[in-house]
Amino acid sequence: MENTFDCYVGIKFVYANHCYFFGAKDLDLKVGDKVVVETTHGPELGEVQVKPISIEEYHSQLELKPVLRKATDVDVKLHETNIKDAEIALEICKTEVKKANLDMNPLSCQYTLDKSKVIFTYVADERVDFRELLKALASRLHTRIELRQIGSRDKAKMIGGIGLCGLPLCCASFNSEFDGISINRAKNQMLAINIPKLLKI
Repeated sequence: MENTFDCYVGIKFVYANHCYFFGAKDLDLKVGDKVVVETTHGPELGEVQVKPISIEEYHSQLELKPVLRKATDVDVKLHETNIKDAEIALEICKTEVKKANLDMNPLSCQYTLDKSKVIFTYVADERVDFRELLKALASRLHTRIELRQIGSRDKAKMIGGIGLCGLPLCCASFNSEFDGISINRAKNQMLAINIPKLLKI
């Protein structure tokens, strides 16, 4: 992979518990700076949490998406408006789910910075046919809709909580990758020994 960046930085988003790395070029970035970055979903606003590191130190095979620019006042205001609009969109989604009598639980909603897409995250025990839901949401929100199903551990990561040890859940504080759940782990956490259910977590 050929990099065209001078450095890479750690960016945190309001909806995430950990940083993601992005490449930067000719930008004087400091921790705390608001920036607009290109993500797989579109442009989003984030905050620099890890100061710039020379691109020569980047050894991952993952392709770096770019930091597009430092955020302007207009970007920040648009981001704040999008957060409020996402709360309204989530309630609309919950209403439409109830109307369609779908067995799914919408958890969160976020707009890309340019509002070209709205992303809903939900949990469901089984696969859901949400074609009619997509039509209903598109007619009310007038933008591209993405519905993303997550598992129980991802839900716990988003919502947070306290584990049996009395400390914040590992997945909500520092653990960003989930290993498979062994029988011993399930017993230690007092989970029901139900193999199909454990595989879904």
